[in-house]
Amino acid sequence: MSSPVVIIGLDGATFDLVLPWIEDGKLPFLREIMKNGVYGELKSTIPMLSPTAWSSFMTGVNPGKHGILGFFTRKRNSYAIEVINAKHRKIEEFWILLNKIGKKVGIVNVPLTYPPKRVNGFIISGMMTPPGAKDYVYPNSLKEKIRVIIGEDTIDPLFTYLEGEEVFTQKLFDSTEKLAKICFSLIKEYKPELFAVVFNGTDYIQHKFWHFLDRKHPRYDIKKAAKFQKIILSYYQFLDKIIAKIYSLAGKNATLIIVSDHGAGPLLKYFHVNPWLLHNGFLALKKNIRTKLRECLYKVGLAPEKIYNCLLRVRVGNLGFKGHRTDVSLRRTLERLFLSVSDVNWKKTKAFSIGSGLIYINLKGRDPHGIVNPGEEYEKLRDTLIYMLKKYRDPETKQPVIKEVYRKEEVYSGPFLEEFPDLILVPNSGYMTFEEYEFGSYTVLTYAEAVSATHKSNGIILMRGPQIKKGLKLNEAEIVDVAPTVLYLFGIPIPSYMDGRPLYEAMASQKIAKQPKEYPIKYTGPNYTVNMENPYTPEEEEQIKLRLKRLGYIS
Repeated sequence: MSSPVVIIGLDGATFDLVLPWIEDGKLPFLREIMKNGVYGELKSTIPMLSPTAWSSFMTGVNPGKHGILGFFTRKRNSYAIEVINAKHRKIEEFWILLNKIGKKVGIVNVPLTYPPKRVNGFIISGMMTPPGAKDYVYPNSLKEKIRVIIGEDTIDPLFTYLEGEEVFTQKLFDSTEKLAKICFSLIKEYKPELFAVVFNGTDYIQHKFWHFLDRKHPRYDIKKAAKFQKIILSYYQFLDKIIAKIYSLAGKNATLIIVSDHGAGPLLKYFHVNPWLLHNGFLALKKNIRTKLRECLYKVGLAPEKIYNCLLRVRVGNLGFKGHRTDVSLRRTLERLFLSVSDVNWKKTKAFSIGSGLIYINLKGRDPHGIVNPGEEYEKLRDTLIYMLKKYRDPETKQPVIKEVYRKEEVYSGPFLEEFPDLILVPNSGYMTFEEYEFGSYTVLTYAEAVSATHKSNGIILMRGPQIKKGLKLNEAEIVDVAPTVLYLFGIPIPSYMDGRPLYEAMASQKIAKQPKEYPIKYTGPNYTVNMENPYTPEEEEQIKLRLKRLGYIS
């Protein structure tokens, strides 16, 4: 019988912060894990977004196979977008594979697990769950247990980075404590053979307070730094104790895996792709009166990004903390005043962006009003965009904004390649490509006012257990390697469709269990029919958009 496996996800955790703290003895449990286990950086996905990276974590495949590229996806045969959910992911999660051989699982707060699937064990869905959803757990009886454990049936308060430091910090520590209590209780009661939980707070607190750690950051405030620069460390120390307790509850024979979906680094400015395409003639607007009026507002800076942030600052937007309907109504009213996809002249648009640094060519035969011919014209346009984007400089610093522009076939493989964006941008340090789904800003570059950290490729992995070597540093681990590594620990053959590999070099023995020659699950390609039903109501989609805006992910 295989030993239990415990996975702790620390969203956005980076050794750039964590390793010095471990070496200084400030995170004693993580230090013990490093001494008695293995550790290393964990390469993330492109783009380095939570829905994309955690989906690769769950499935062991690149986005071209699971189909998730961010918080939104294009509706088929349309320029419209919809908010993603777990049904958009076309590959089964590794815990479903474990279920199929009789293993009991417990999954808590993992992003993009809404709506939760039926499992042998339990699931509490994570990020992208609609606020106030009643069906966020399986089995349904779990809601009453949660209410008993923490006194309420929600574990995820409505954060906004525009809140004051003290209020934000108090909310974050309180919600983390509640999440930890739920984990402790459910591990004791269910005794799952696989337990996985993600703590989002590491990402939240870095986005909020990074500038207090960095004297070179333009938002560094020496007066506040003395008080707030230790908050990130304090939160990691809080989690260090929580992880230790979770591991102790799982038992001495358990294998512990700590992972992050991506790393983190300083953020100075947002790069808005659609305005860049508009200013450079690749995207065109309609000439009717309504669009012209909206364009005039847009040019003078009256765009959703600025207006909504101003409303939040004067607390008007925070009416939504008491009732989502008020905030959603406000958001819809504002959107009627500003440019949207409905204002685009598709007959004259060669390229457009939906998502974070994702550019689609308006291609004949694929897009509803495509004008670019496949073949030579398509490739020349991609070459031109790549050249111009990599040449683009920040007008203030004269530094290049875009580090790399990939053709989709250079980073993805699988059945979704044809539907995927044609170019993928990776910005340089200090910049972030904004999640485009509307025209949030007329200016190509805008200062990041509410957040001071962005995502980087270098996540983390630490492992410890009876089957794991001691004191080894891993050199080439990727997030797609986690799922096959977990299956390997349970003695299950790795499905041939997985892009990741078991981290054999971390294993004390490569004969953990006698494995059957073939796993009875075959990858059969995309199945759009099973995902046609949208679990979100229109209002829930607006609530999720609003929440992503509060977290600085969209305009």
